[in-house]
Formats: sequence, C-alpha cells, structure tokens
Amino acid sequence: MEVDWADMHALLKPHKGALGLQDYQKAHAPVLGTDQDIFDLRGIDRGAGALVVVRPDQYVSLVLPLDGVDELDAFFSRFMVEPS
Repeated sequence: MEVDWADMHALLKPHKGALGLQDYQKAHAPVLGTDQDIFDLRGIDRGAGALVVVRPDQYVSLVLPLDGVDELDAFFSRFMVEPS
C-alpha cells in the first residue's frame, strides 16, 4: 500500500517542537512481502484503516476507525483541558 504524504489528514502531520517540524514517521502502512501484517495482528479492517493512539512509552491506548472522531474527543477529554 502506498500513501501519498500530501493526501494524509493534517491530524497525522502535526507540527511540533520549537521549530514546528513535522514528524514523517507517525503514519504506518503494511510492509508488503513480509509475514508481519499489522492489520491481521491487530484485527484492523484493511479497507477501513484505523487511528491508533500510542503513548510516549509505546503503549497502545486506543484503536479506532478513521471516522471515530467523537470517540477520540471523548478519550482525550477525560484528561486534557483547553489551554487558558
């Protein structure tokens, strides 16, 4: 599967750090020709895709369908607040 970086949603291309750089390694696709298929390993619908929330310690906190915006909002609303 090939993904064009320009076609990805802005949520997957956040600017971070003092220089506002983008981390190009936060979106993943399967590596063809290997037996390490993340879709099968995690039970993700290959046609629908998924959004995965991963903590800094690499713990997978949440796996949602790409249209799971309300669930994502509810997840982060439990412990994040709007800046004042």
